[in-house]
Amino acid sequence: MNVAITVWGNRISPVFDSAQTLLIAEIREDRVVDRKIQLFQPTMFNRCLKLLEELDVRVLICGALCEGPVRLLESHDVEVIPFVTGEAEKILECYVQGKDLAEFAMPGCGHGRCCRSRDGRQLGREIRAKT
Repeated sequence: MNVAITVWGNRISPVFDSAQTLLIAEIREDRVVDRKIQLFQPTMFNRCLKLLEELDVRVLICGALCEGPVRLLESHDVEVIPFVTGEAEKILECYVQGKDLAEFAMPGCGHGRCCRSRDGRQLGREIRAKT
C-alpha cells in the first residue's frame, strides 16, 4: 500500500492547496520499504487524482483541506487524514505503527475530522487490514 504525505521541507505542508510536493511511502507488513518525492499541482485537482491513482496511493495525510476535495478523494478510494501538522517522518512512523495521530492535529482542530474517520474509528489499523 502507498501513503502520500504533502510535505514542505521536512514537515507536513500546512495547506493542501499550497503544497507542491508529496512524500510517497510504500508500506508492507507495518514498515516502510520505499520512499520517493513526487511533485504535483494540487490546484489541478483532476490531475492530482490521476497521479494518486497512478501511484496507487490509498492514504493521503495532509494539512488543511476543504471537505469537498476530501469527499472527492474518498470517492476515489483514497482515505484522507487531514488537518495534521508536524514532522513528516515522525508522523509516517506513527501511522505505520498504527498509532493515533491525534497528537499531530492542527491547533484549534476540534471538529472530529482530524485523525479520525467519519464514524470515529482510529485511522491506520483499519486501512492496513484492507491491504
